[in-house]
Amino acid sequence: MPVTQDSPGAAQSYATDVVVVGGGIAGLSAAISAREAGAGVILVEKAPREHRGGNTRFADAQMRFPHEADEFGVRDYTVEAMYSDLMRISRGRANADLIRTLCENARGTAEWLTAMGLEWEAGYPHTAGYRRSPKAGGAGLVDLLFRRLDGMGGVVSYETGATDLIVSPERRIVGVRCASPEGVVDIVARGGVILACGGFEANVQMRVQHLGRFADSLILRGTRYNTGEGLMMAIAAGAQPAGQWGDYHSAVLDARSPRIECGVTALYNYQMGIFVDRSGRRFIDEGEDYRDHTYVKFSKQIVEQADGDAWCVFDQQAYQREEFARAWRPTGPPFQADSLKELAQLMDVPAEDFMETVSAFNAAVQPGEYDLDRLDGKGTRGITPAKSNWALPLDQPPYVAIPVTGGITFTFGGLRCDTTARVIDTRGKVMEGLYAAGEPMGEIFYYNYPGASSVIRGAVFGRIAGRDAASHC
Repeated sequence: MPVTQDSPGAAQSYATDVVVVGGGIAGLSAAISAREAGAGVILVEKAPREHRGGNTRFADAQMRFPHEADEFGVRDYTVEAMYSDLMRISRGRANADLIRTLCENARGTAEWLTAMGLEWEAGYPHTAGYRRSPKAGGAGLVDLLFRRLDGMGGVVSYETGATDLIVSPERRIVGVRCASPEGVVDIVARGGVILACGGFEANVQMRVQHLGRFADSLILRGTRYNTGEGLMMAIAAGAQPAGQWGDYHSAVLDARSPRIECGVTALYNYQMGIFVDRSGRRFIDEGEDYRDHTYVKFSKQIVEQADGDAWCVFDQQAYQREEFARAWRPTGPPFQADSLKELAQLMDVPAEDFMETVSAFNAAVQPGEYDLDRLDGKGTRGITPAKSNWALPLDQPPYVAIPVTGGITFTFGGLRCDTTARVIDTRGKVMEGLYAAGEPMGEIFYYNYPGASSVIRGAVFGRIAGRDAASHC
């Protein structure tokens, strides 16, 4: 239950203009934006200083935003194209107003980050040219923004986890109660509380409750500190849950990855080969779409259709390409053999079935121009599942296999918000003084995930929330 202004039990009480819960990209953007608007800010971060940064710390932190063709040497990517991509991938279920706000503010937010000293480079190859990557990755990005916040006079309290919202008799959110090294502390905020503390991806009980019994075994890609308290305290105070609580962002991971906080150990080159399950059979159309539009979907298919245990198989046509190494973050060397039979033995799959699968695939490959920079239509015919694009026969040994599984990055379920990131209650009314940005905001992602859109989502709505909260001080 939320606590009231006069609830006893706090060892200390502090006052500020805006309190931000969480120190990833959304929380940092909110805190810096509020400071730019002249508000005093306290950012509470549950992690110790050396583990700060939320999920952003473990990410490449690539961002999708509109730009002109000559900006990075690629074709135009417009606001309308970005809006269309995000709405299409959500099957039309995303909140159109939130998506429009995100797309219209994405470039300006990227430029805002650039003005703070962020340096960019091109993103992964063969992703339609719309993503850009911080040169120093997610860890470098959050370190840059923490330095910026420190230089602006923002206060950061580490090892301080929010536990309850503080509610006034008028039902305004006026602060947050926290567990800190000092004990229980209350932080009263004149302008508002901004929840930027992630989803429930690190909470096994909530994962199983909302995602299903398989979810207890998922590899956690990001921070161990995103355990859902922000969502639970908001709902306890009357916030309206929104979005797809039964789904999540994932990736095709090297199955040898650490079980927690594994970071970027994903395969982003699978479209250059084939997937097979433990029986040696294909089960996915590897060339269905650009990898930015399939890697989350395929990860979940590996978990749900292949019991979380599959292989990605290549020959030297793929393995020797420059793009192969750029789109693979291995945790160990690949399995390699001069024959398919030997490879099957290393993979511990039925050799005859695996050899039959590859033979049928090779025979089904159709002629055409192979071009990873577009949906080239070079597919297969007469097999199920088909491979719709980028199909080349696997016939140039030595053959290579990488064990793959699915992991969890963040959860899709969150809180209903308006376009200024204000949280909406179960009556459909704005909860005065409460904002959500980043993962706690619902109605953005459904079913699948459009690559490179989460970090920019957090930055855009964090910036909006910080600015709006500061205006109410």
